[in-house]
Amino acid sequence: MHEIRFPIGFPVFIPEDAPAPVRYAARELAAYAGRMDGAAHAVSAGPGEGVAVRLLLDGQGEGAFSLTVDAQGARLTADSPAGAVYGAYALLEDMGCRFFAPDCEIVPAGPVVLPAGTREEKPAFAVRELFWREAMDGAFAVKLRLNSARSTITPEQGGRAMFYNFSHTFDRLVPVAQWFDTHPEYFSMVDGRRLRERTQLCLTNPDVLRLCVEGVRRWARENPAYDIFSVAMNDWYHPCQCPACRAVDEEEGSGAGTMIRFVNAVADAVAEEFPHIKIHTFAYLYCRKPPRLVRPRPNVIVRLCSIECCFAHPIDRCGCETGGVDVQGGFSARFHGRAQDVSSFLRDLRGWSQICENLYIWDYTTNYANYLQPFPNLSVLRDNLRLFRSAGVRGVFEQGNFSLGRASALAQLKIYLLGKLLWNPDADDAALTEAFVSGYYGPAAAPMSEYVRLWREAAGDCHAGLYDAPDAPYLTQDVLAAAERLLGEAERRAQGKEPYAQRVAREALSVRYVRLAQSEPGAPGRAEAVDAFGRDLERLGVTELFERKALRESLEALRRSRLAADRAQVPSISYPI
Repeated sequence: MHEIRFPIGFPVFIPEDAPAPVRYAARELAAYAGRMDGAAHAVSAGPGEGVAVRLLLDGQGEGAFSLTVDAQGARLTADSPAGAVYGAYALLEDMGCRFFAPDCEIVPAGPVVLPAGTREEKPAFAVRELFWREAMDGAFAVKLRLNSARSTITPEQGGRAMFYNFSHTFDRLVPVAQWFDTHPEYFSMVDGRRLRERTQLCLTNPDVLRLCVEGVRRWARENPAYDIFSVAMNDWYHPCQCPACRAVDEEEGSGAGTMIRFVNAVADAVAEEFPHIKIHTFAYLYCRKPPRLVRPRPNVIVRLCSIECCFAHPIDRCGCETGGVDVQGGFSARFHGRAQDVSSFLRDLRGWSQICENLYIWDYTTNYANYLQPFPNLSVLRDNLRLFRSAGVRGVFEQGNFSLGRASALAQLKIYLLGKLLWNPDADDAALTEAFVSGYYGPAAAPMSEYVRLWREAAGDCHAGLYDAPDAPYLTQDVLAAAERLLGEAERRAQGKEPYAQRVAREALSVRYVRLAQSEPGAPGRAEAVDAFGRDLERLGVTELFERKALRESLEALRRSRLAADRAQVPSISYPI
């Protein structure tokens, strides 16, 4: 293949009227190229002459770009300012750069040589979100071509999805504390009485509709930069069963009946003043099944949630699901169904894809009951994203460990893989994994590669749920012993070689946690082992064992109970997300 050798210090040219993201992309190209060849790379306006990198804009799209390398250098043509940023990092990767983590980049030394040719890329999903703490770093997130709403990606870096709120909002729109005493009829009727605790809204009550419309209009007026607002159920069950709500849901065959009719009405009313705004809601828990009759409006986003699924096997090849979840308690019912069956989630995905113009996904990529516990889902990430793409999904939200500290259980590998696969679900995940392990673990790469393979294959025929306990069937003594052997070898190879030693030590916390949780309280040396574990958590920057639970009390729960069974008693903590 013909190759183009770029001169040392080649220039970067941009249009005269280039917007801020194009200028940002050019500066990034110049800076990284300078780190490669040791020279200064000027950024100038105009078409320029000679072998150079040229950035061009053509249209207003969702981040696609084309790259042409020929005798004149490299020409990047993007369909949007964001596309110019994504294309710039793609070009840098062509030059040999790798962006594995906020604290792990590979920048090769030497002149730039690229193969001649043209290629085009476009994102598989318009909205690509990783709800992992490290992926919220805007400078890193944009290198993975993410546009997560909760990231710190700036407009200059290409911008992000503008969700004002993206989660459960019923209690913000019609707060129980404000309205229940005077208007209990605004809230769920269950077994003949109105609920104050763990309640939802009565979606056939016209005053509830009025309050929600007023609330969304107020949000929109006060936050003009945002164009998506959530009108979504609280994070538990208990839908209203008053005669009017029950009649609608029976007619529609799903709790989504009242929900979509209500959200449609909000969307219609809000559109009168804000025609550009979309209203976001959930197909979740009792609303997951599509309704028979009503169809979401074009300005409604429905986000289907996979919380009951098995995460050890691809969704379209596993019919097993949990019988339900207690999100607040962090527990799920046992798996049921047969692996060879079609899961109800897959039926729901297909159903929503037929009736919803703006179908999004909320997916789960770690264990929320036990953050550090190995979660054997590496083998399903690509296949599930391919499934979502085939269903016409426009946006995917991959929830992970969003604690304020550092994570374990192969967190950074999953962030990197998910970022790459959200852009292109056809990417070679094995090659991506190999490159990541080599770059991230350095001298410990060989045993860590085997460690990754061990957990990729650990589940076998076992199913994995997002609240699995430390005695999950895939956490066998043989698997744990093999993991300890590989981690021990990795620690020996990385000893004294930072940052690799610390990265291996952080990963070793995962297996140490399971061993401690599986052991009996009062066992010889266990209390001292928990103390040492706690000190290492602090040293390595880990702040949570369980989702949004105080660390000191979490360690006490681990100390006094087997399988961390007392974690439900640990006080919750709150922080901005």
